[in-house]
Amino acid sequence: MTSEILTIKKKGTTIKNIQVTRVVDGDTIKVLLKDKREFIRLDYVDAEESYSEYSKPVTEIGKETAEMAIKYFTLPNGELAKVDIEFDTDDPTENCLEKYRDHQGRLIAYVHKNSENFNIKLIKEGWSPYFIKYGYSRLYHQEMTEAEIEAQANNLGVWNSQINTGKRKRNYNLLVPWWTLRASIVENYRTYGIAAGVLEVRLDFPKILAAAETGEYITVFFDLQGGVSKWLDNGALVYDGTKDHRLKLWIPDTNNAEIKPLLQLLKNRYFGLGRGYVYISGQVNMYRDKPEIILSEMKQLSDFPPRV
Repeated sequence: MTSEILTIKKKGTTIKNIQVTRVVDGDTIKVLLKDKREFIRLDYVDAEESYSEYSKPVTEIGKETAEMAIKYFTLPNGELAKVDIEFDTDDPTENCLEKYRDHQGRLIAYVHKNSENFNIKLIKEGWSPYFIKYGYSRLYHQEMTEAEIEAQANNLGVWNSQINTGKRKRNYNLLVPWWTLRASIVENYRTYGIAAGVLEVRLDFPKILAAAETGEYITVFFDLQGGVSKWLDNGALVYDGTKDHRLKLWIPDTNNAEIKPLLQLLKNRYFGLGRGYVYISGQVNMYRDKPEIILSEMKQLSDFPPRV
């Protein structure tokens, strides 16, 4: 079986020989990078939780994955290994270190030890599904798809219905179709949105800042999955991006009857387990040193990029 999404046949930007200082859990490690300790969140995998629930349950397979990862990165002498990290792009290293971070500020990358891609290993052995909630891998889509097929065929790890029997577990029958929907939307953005000049919050934040300084009209590819970040007396704030690269949507007059249909659309179509991603157009300005777009009309939203 093969996938219809082509994998880029080239290497991503790689930083070699980095010391692992801690294995946090199955999909997160801590490293010493340029004299600074950084968390690395492994790209395109999502191991189950081993110690902290957040929005996901702690599971037996999550604990086993964390134990496996600790053993994997521990050398025979008891010290932690050195690894290479590879970003899902060939952008310059400094750009990767700035842009390729999750909402918690962790670097997002592939991790290689002794030339083995640990991300693919996690999928192939069933420790994690191929995590496409934020799009398909540009570099290893085919390899990751085939690794997941192998794990499913052999009923390994998270695909074994008996692994968490009688205990809390994740519902992949619900999650995988939702992730696939989101991945298809991201793929459409990569194919058509970028060509149309649409800006993405995490990767194009400097351009968004520059546009905000002059009050330009822009279109952004925005993830609304998290819903309203903060309700205020006279409106609501919605955030997208990382803690350092954040774009705000301000929805004014949320008690106004004319705004109600807009809020209902956001809730029913985009928030939570909805589409999440949307193209938002509007004037961007700086407000309290952060870029902000005022969202007050449904015509500012679209499931499609602007026509070139």
